[in-house]
Amino acid sequence: MIIDGHAHMITESIAKSMKISPHILKYMNQEWAKHSVKEHVESWIDAMDKNEIEKTVFMATAHLNEDFTEFINSSNRFVGFARINPLLPNALDILKAEYNNSMKGVKLYATNDGFDVSCDCNPIYEYCEKMKLPIVIHFGMTIGGKSDLFHGNPVMLSRVLRDFPNINFTIAHFGAGFFRELLMLKYKQDNLFVDTSGTNNWIDYQDNPFSLKDVFEKTIKVFTPQNIIFGSDTRIFPGGYRENILKEQRGILDELRLSEKDKEDIMYNNAKKVFNI
Repeated sequence: MIIDGHAHMITESIAKSMKISPHILKYMNQEWAKHSVKEHVESWIDAMDKNEIEKTVFMATAHLNEDFTEFINSSNRFVGFARINPLLPNALDILKAEYNNSMKGVKLYATNDGFDVSCDCNPIYEYCEKMKLPIVIHFGMTIGGKSDLFHGNPVMLSRVLRDFPNINFTIAHFGAGFFRELLMLKYKQDNLFVDTSGTNNWIDYQDNPFSLKDVFEKTIKVFTPQNIIFGSDTRIFPGGYRENILKEQRGILDELRLSEKDKEDIMYNNAKKVFNI
């Protein structure tokens, strides 16, 4: 079985609150507006059954959205992470409310919301440490038209990893362009994890040519297979489940000749452990 450690569920009401380039949002709104929460639930369950996925972890892209809450609570196979912007004056209240809505972790969008993870998030970290909530952070490149790469470097998390050793931090998308920095950040940090999610087209913007297989190989060497979490970054509408990403990444693990135990850790066990599910 598989746990997909990074996916999204987006309806029209969620899309309206997202910071996406207008031309992208216009197209996506046309798709998202067609589908109810019930249709999302049914489509996800069908896709998970087809691909032998036991659970999927969904990263919220809006605050306290009723559609997202309804969706997450519709199945015990769905795990929700709350989106928190620490710059909002009521950020901690939002987090507490999301916890009461059955959210099991926090997603921080450092580049989208333009905050410094090293100094703007301490109240969030303190609450997560108290409640044993894992945190996933998007650094680096993003489709968000208003993203700020000034806040995109994972190295900014160095002090936080030291000061909050009891929180499990996961960096999404192999650092989304800050791959070298991600690898350096792992040095002697036991509470740092990485997910494999998305198209990983950030590779096209690197100065040294390498493949996704190269990325996996280096990450496995630095992080070890026990600190890597599979994710597809799927939005079920439009396009369906990203079976191509699942197939490609499983194929790479086979090519690298990982043991069955190591492959099972990446595809299932690590998400279960790190996200407490």
